Amino acid sequence: MAQGQVAYSLTGGNGSVFINDTAGHSEGTFMAIQAVNGAAAVINNSGTTSNITDFDATITIDSGQTIYGDFAQITLSSGAVLAYFR
Repeated sequence: MAQGQVAYSLTGGNGSVFINDTAGHSEGTFMAIQAVNGAAAVINNSGTTSNITDFDATITIDSGQTIYGDFAQITLSSGAVLAYFR
């Protein structure tokens, strides 16, 4: 990937999807998950596929907080997130 394309991706240029349910989402490969709507989001480890080592517990991220990784599927237990496409 060319340098300009990397910068474009890292600044959200490839778009995102708003997730606020408990279904598994695999619309593409995601590079970041940001909690939104003024509340914490709980990421369900059993329905989430990522490259995060030892991702064996649910992760709670506060509103406005972002985690980065390579996510093939995202499942929430609660809350709402923007999942940014790689």
